[in-house]
Amino acid sequence: MRKPTQMEAFDMLYMIVKGDGREESLLGKDAEMVREAYAKTLIGDEYPGICFEFPLLGKCGLDFLAIYGEMEKDLVFEEGCGYGYQDMFRWFSRLPHGNPCSIGLELDISSDNSDKAGVYLQHRGKHELVEPFLATIHEEERLASCQAIMQKMPEGMDVAYLGLFPGRQGTPLRIGGYMDWTLFKEIAMDPDVLGKKFQQIGFEAYDASMLKTCSSYMKHVPGIDFQFDIMPDGKLGDTFGLSLSFNKVSPRRSRECMEAGYGAALMQALVQDGLADDRYHKVADATFAKAVPFAKEDGSFGLFALAVRMNYAKVKFKNAKAQPAKFYLTMHAKELTDR
Repeated sequence: MRKPTQMEAFDMLYMIVKGDGREESLLGKDAEMVREAYAKTLIGDEYPGICFEFPLLGKCGLDFLAIYGEMEKDLVFEEGCGYGYQDMFRWFSRLPHGNPCSIGLELDISSDNSDKAGVYLQHRGKHELVEPFLATIHEEERLASCQAIMQKMPEGMDVAYLGLFPGRQGTPLRIGGYMDWTLFKEIAMDPDVLGKKFQQIGFEAYDASMLKTCSSYMKHVPGIDFQFDIMPDGKLGDTFGLSLSFNKVSPRRSRECMEAGYGAALMQALVQDGLADDRYHKVADATFAKAVPFAKEDGSFGLFALAVRMNYAKVKFKNAKAQPAKFYLTMHAKELTDR
């Protein structure tokens, strides 16, 4: 076996995820639409990380994010690819190597809007990257409001990533990060701590019931992401995203987690609150990990890894009301090296 191409690796992973009827019960779209959108995100020879997003209640659907880390300098998209973001990728490719940042394209397949893509930058606290990033997508007017909100973020809630759909009327600039352990445990024990952090940030779309719900979900998981929306007028929107982490669960432990571990407890709480149905039982079966040998051009052999992992469950609160939950899977393909 030779090393698979980007599309071959994607096809292998997607076949695993959508197998045993999961395309119909979880993802809700046929493979070709997803493949065509994914193919337009490819640049260079590296395998992007892929994050699949699908609802745990209501109509099935699939959105995804293709993410690139360190890149070769000045890579160029093939004609018809890249969704118009060549300048963004050129800028990112020129960043010094060794940084932990990543960049990506988001496709809303579920809304039949796959002809346009959103953008994503995970700067991991390197706030100096926000300004040039926004400039490459012609959204410079967002900078002042983004910086103003980031400066208000309390200790333990530093912004690590942002994303938006450039040019879409009324679209928010989404900012988010990873809550540190100390603050996370404080909120899990006392919901009012989260309310105080909201006040410091200037977020007003919450009530006591929402704080209690967030705290109760946080008791089930080992970590969270948080998300806010900055509207075009510079004010914070009325939504708060709470992403409940599964990213430390290995594929071989997925079923155990979702049937008897903290995943089961969280999913049951979501079902009880009317935010999910029993389709969550199918999530663990989509996970996978395997390393397979392949023949290199020089005649030697290497190992190629394929993996699908659980990432997180997300609950969005709009005007303090919890919306149906979503789940996120990550798919990875790469050559294993000694480095």
